[in-house]
Amino acid sequence: MRGLWLVLAVVAALTLVPAPALAAKTLSLSAGTFEFDVDSGASGGGEVVVINDGDEPIKALVYVADVEIDAEGNQTYVTPQRQGAALLTTPASWFRISMPSDSKSVGNTPYIELEVGERIPIKFEFAPPGGTAPGDHNTVIFFEMFELADGSEGSMAQVSGRLGARVALRVSGQLVEKLTVRPFEVPTFQIGTSIPFTFTVNNEGNLNERIEVEAVVLDGSERTVAESVITTDTALYADSSRRFVGTIDLPSARFGPHTVELRVQYFEQDAQVASELIEQRTVWIVPLWLVVLAGFIVVYALGFLAMRTVRGRSRSTAPASKHVRREQPRVSEEAEGPADEAPAQGTSSRHSRRERDIQAEERRRRREERAAQAAGDVGAYPVPRAPEDDRPE
Repeated sequence: MRGLWLVLAVVAALTLVPAPALAAKTLSLSAGTFEFDVDSGASGGGEVVVINDGDEPIKALVYVADVEIDAEGNQTYVTPQRQGAALLTTPASWFRISMPSDSKSVGNTPYIELEVGERIPIKFEFAPPGGTAPGDHNTVIFFEMFELADGSEGSMAQVSGRLGARVALRVSGQLVEKLTVRPFEVPTFQIGTSIPFTFTVNNEGNLNERIEVEAVVLDGSERTVAESVITTDTALYADSSRRFVGTIDLPSARFGPHTVELRVQYFEQDAQVASELIEQRTVWIVPLWLVVLAGFIVVYALGFLAMRTVRGRSRSTAPASKHVRREQPRVSEEAEGPADEAPAQGTSSRHSRRERDIQAEERRRRREERAAQAAGDVGAYPVPRAPEDDRPE
């Protein structure tokens, strides 16, 4: 009993001991977005404050990367080559970061060390070269947390996360805002209550835009039967595209043509009212129950035609078999006739006439025989003679 109480006391003591708090590394920035207007060949600059909001000291690499966007709208970040022919050819290569005097580097990339709660301002400058194309040019200043390998001050062991501040440089000149939706695809015929769609919004101008996209389905009377918000407040960088794929669900399937209307809204430069780009496509909606009914009718019709065909064939073969059975007795009768008699030429009607003539001749002969026999019977009895007195003299 005492042993049991001892075990319970140990378990209770272990549960009451507080678990050690997990250390967290948290990095934050004073601003996440910067926008600057600059002339080609001129320069400018700014400052971002890096803050250690975690429970442990942090080491963070500092570098600038270009924003590259593929045809699907996916973003990748590429650090520039700062030598050779690639020098000053990309927006990130126009930047220079001013690091604190006590900063260090891993390879060619500088980094800062922040104690818990420490704030370090990082200044940056940019200078687009002369002849730079007008419009928006996009970069990101990254702060990437890492740990050094044990016993090494020059090699990086592990990256634990990064945070970036987006910097958009708008170079003065002819500014163009132009959005298109191409391609925009929906099926011509759709069975059921869902309409799949695929479309791409293209920013063919040289300014960054933020877009909102909504899809609306209209019936034949132009009444709204379904609505779907595709995206809201989405960045679409200059000279880039973004592809969207999804479905629009209808509350009920109604047979007939429907219109899928795509509405893209964006704010042009210095505009107070949003501009709207509208594209439409037509799709025929076919309810599933109608497809099932049509399939049943087709199967039933094919079965009915198959039965009619089989019955028609059986009727066409039946008279032929009966005709053969009628001809068989005639063949047997001819076979029973005299062997030396050749079958007469002609039709069966001639055979019947000849048989009737023979039968008529036979009946005539029999009548004559009966008549002759009757006459013979009469001559057998004596004829009575008259008396001699009554004889004439």
